Amino acid sequence: AESVWQQGVEAYTDKEYDRAVECFEQVVALGYGSADVYYNLGDAYFKRGQHNISGTNRPFAAGELGKAIINYYRALRLEPSMKDARYNLDLSLKHTNDTEAVPQALLARAWYALRDTMSSNGWAVISVVVLVVTLLLVLLYLLSSRVVLRKVAFFVAIVTAVVFVVTTILALSQRAAYLNDERAVVMCNDTTPVHASPDSSSKIVRQPSQGVTVDVVREHGEWSEIEFADGEKGWIRTTAIERI
Repeated sequence: AESVWQQGVEAYTDKEYDRAVECFEQVVALGYGSADVYYNLGDAYFKRGQHNISGTNRPFAAGELGKAIINYYRALRLEPSMKDARYNLDLSLKHTNDTEAVPQALLARAWYALRDTMSSNGWAVISVVVLVVTLLLVLLYLLSSRVVLRKVAFFVAIVTAVVFVVTTILALSQRAAYLNDERAVVMCNDTTPVHASPDSSSKIVRQPSQGVTVDVVREHGEWSEIEFADGEKGWIRTTAIERI
């Protein structure tokens, strides 16, 4: 896998984006889908879509935008603090016709922003370290004969105990978000129809472009009910979306 990875990096550097995509996809297929691999795969798809416009006169004509976006998402699932992936994802989403999400409360936005500064494993490590410090402070409080030292240990232990609770909740919240992620990305070459019911003859309620992010509500045969960021729901063929 390492040699294939290096071939992909060299191909990307040489602007051979088709070859870079092929190599990075091979690395993923071999079971080495790290955040860096998904990030570079997303970049390779994005660059390929920008450059391969012959015969169409428009970028991303072969669905590269959707592929880039889903790989940026996958990189961020593994490493939420990857700033380059976040920046490139935001840049890519501007090329879609996605709708504005329902506004969140200020505290909710702040909480999610804090949670996404690291992975669940990162928060878990901090939680364990803080717990150890708290226990040491408790021992110091119980065993020390100096009144001042006991007071300091007591109050600092209260602070670290609160930090332990918060970091534990953040770790659990991040883990739950990872396990319960029902998001998917629309995969097509331009736009694809979303129907009012799981029937191709039913009313078309929206035509999202490639790369639009949706939540999968449920599946019915070859159809999936999806929900857009603004809350509107509809039915799309399952083959037209790919789960993150």
